[in-house]
Amino acid sequence: MPTHNRSYVVQQLLNITSPEHRDKAVLAWEENEKTQLNYVSVATTLIASVVTSSIQWSQTANTHWMVLVLWYGSLFLSIWCVIIAFHLSIMFSAFDVNADRAGRILDMLRQMDRNEPNRKCLWTLQVPISLFSWGAISYIIGLAVLILRPLWEGGGGWGIGLQVAILTLIYGIVTVVIYVAVASIIYGRFLPELAKRSGTTFP
Repeated sequence: MPTHNRSYVVQQLLNITSPEHRDKAVLAWEENEKTQLNYVSVATTLIASVVTSSIQWSQTANTHWMVLVLWYGSLFLSIWCVIIAFHLSIMFSAFDVNADRAGRILDMLRQMDRNEPNRKCLWTLQVPISLFSWGAISYIIGLAVLILRPLWEGGGGWGIGLQVAILTLIYGIVTVVIYVAVASIIYGRFLPELAKRSGTTFP
């Protein structure tokens, strides 16, 4: 979904005919991308610190092996997310010293010989957000396995572990439903309506 939004925005940049308006829009897009990279780097570093602390919990010694696999995987994804975001920031800084900054950025975003977004470029720009999302989801799934294990193991009766598992499951279901609802509203309603008012079509 974020990939579709990025592709749509880039296509709108390519469709602008006024050079002055186009340059302003491209530079504004570049600043938004830089800000996004900074936010992703900070958020990913936070995820990595949470994962590192969680691995040291006493409960992990006797939990299912998938918990550690998911958490170590989350840590790897987070580290590489920060590294890639750093390299993308360096790439954007290279455009800052170019006289035709907006033009060079558009050349990067445009498919060769066609007025369409460059798919390889869009994929590259999307990687940090994807790694951050996968890292966060990996940690959440591992946490769910750790907490919800009493639900399928049983044998302990109606103890604290089972009570915590059931209540945490309720919290998890509610938050997933809220996330799906928000994503549906953003990508299924707000952005398509915005595109429609602009005389375009959201992918």
